[in-house]
Amino acid sequence: MNDRKTIETMMEYGGSFVRKLGAAALVADEQNLRRIKSTWPEYWEQYARMAQQLSEVEKQASVQHNNNNIK
Repeated sequence: MNDRKTIETMMEYGGSFVRKLGAAALVADEQNLRRIKSTWPEYWEQYARMAQQLSEVEKQASVQHNNNNIK
């Protein structure tokens, strides 16, 4: 999962701290993004997994939608 999707997921689904951490990550340069990821790896991993799951659900919904339009 790319960093941008992880950050977007943090900002949309996180609690107040995680949302602000995502906002900081959004404007961080490479060095500061590495710092955020290494300081809070459990948050980063959790929201990267969530972003991946959301992406898979969106793909499945799109396929289902397209299949329904074909019938």
